[in-house]
Amino acid sequence: MHLSKNIAVMLLLNLFFVTGIVSISKSETIDDLVEREALFYLKFTDTPFNGELEGMQQGKISEGKKQGSWLEFWITGQLKSKGEYIDGKKTGPWLLFYTNGQLMSKGNYLEDMEDGDWLHYFRDGNINQKSSGSYKDGKKLIFNK
Repeated sequence: MHLSKNIAVMLLLNLFFVTGIVSISKSETIDDLVEREALFYLKFTDTPFNGELEGMQQGKISEGKKQGSWLEFWITGQLKSKGEYIDGKKTGPWLLFYTNGQLMSKGNYLEDMEDGDWLHYFRDGNINQKSSGSYKDGKKLIFNK
C-alpha cells in the first residue's frame, strides 16, 4: 500500500510538470538579451530568443523578433511608447510619450518607418507644426503651396 501511494504521488508530480500546470520559469528582461543581425538572443547563446519580456520593455519575442503588442517605459516607470511589431518591425498606430507623461507623438508605422499622418507635440502639449505632417517611407512629405 505504501509503495503504491509513493508511485501515485510521483505520477501526479510528473503530470503537473509535463502538462505545465506547475512550471518553474524565469522572467527575462531586455537586459538579458543581445541583438545580433536584427535578431535577439539570450546572452551567451546562439539560438534566437522565444518568450515574453518584462521590465523596461514588455512584449513577446518570437524567433528572435519582436512580435505583437509592445510597451516601453522610462526609468521612472512612466510609459515611453506603445505600439505593435510584426517580424521585428514597428507596424500600425504608435504613441510616444515624454518622461512627464505628456504625449510626444502619435502616428502610424509601416515596415518600421513613419507612414501617413503624424502629430508631434512640444512638452507643453502644443502641436509642433514643423515636424507634424504626412510621412512616406519615414520622410516628411513636402507639399507645394
